[in-house]
Amino acid sequence: MGIAGIRSILVPANRIRRNASHGINRAIQRARSRVMTVGSKCAVAVLVVMATSMSCVPTTGTKAALTSAERSTIKKAGILVESGGPFSVRIARDKMTNTGALLFGLVGAGVEAGYKASKDASYEEELTPFVQGFDVIKDSSMAFQENFLSTKLFSMSEIVRTRDELKERGFDALFTETIEEWGLRLCLGVENVQVAFDIHAKLVLLSDNVTVWERDELFTHGPCRPLADFRNDRELLGVELKRATKVLAGRIANEIAFP
Repeated sequence: MGIAGIRSILVPANRIRRNASHGINRAIQRARSRVMTVGSKCAVAVLVVMATSMSCVPTTGTKAALTSAERSTIKKAGILVESGGPFSVRIARDKMTNTGALLFGLVGAGVEAGYKASKDASYEEELTPFVQGFDVIKDSSMAFQENFLSTKLFSMSEIVRTRDELKERGFDALFTETIEEWGLRLCLGVENVQVAFDIHAKLVLLSDNVTVWERDELFTHGPCRPLADFRNDRELLGVELKRATKVLAGRIANEIAFP
């Protein structure tokens, strides 16, 4: 075989390697920004590998419970809700298979992860307009305030926008909810989806900056529906998100009040 023949083989091979490397980099960047961070926050580099054998397991549970003595010191509590990102959809990524890894090892897993993330991104782009009317921070904040007042959890509960307001307005404690991811998630064992919120919540005494209550929750709510239901009914997604927000706030209020 002449030099020209060898080059005809090596050039495509080099191109394949470059494309594979590019696919891995894109997949890792997607994973860094889009993969739901749950429980102990699995490292991004490991996420691609774990697609070949296992997945990150969401952690739900109360890490610290509020005592009656601690609760008695709280007369006025602030409510601060923060969101880590926009509406998201997890369908293709929750269907991750071992096929790519079995055929092409880490390269295959990376390519598959990138493709799945891209597929979910197309669902998000299609459905995001249907979220209009639902404000994840505003609706969540109001739901917590309503439930804290109805359960008489604290004498006063007020929504704050920033932490700078706390000292100025004389709060004893701050309740924070960090919404790590929210949107639609694939139901376990079926092809349908339901509303989901992945959150971290805690209550901190401001006098000594001590966390007296803390909880992680991967909260799913409502019936498992075909994705077509949300596509065909433009109001359904917003309604389900608002309903889930209220139920989640009620659950957390009860968890704090009745440990």
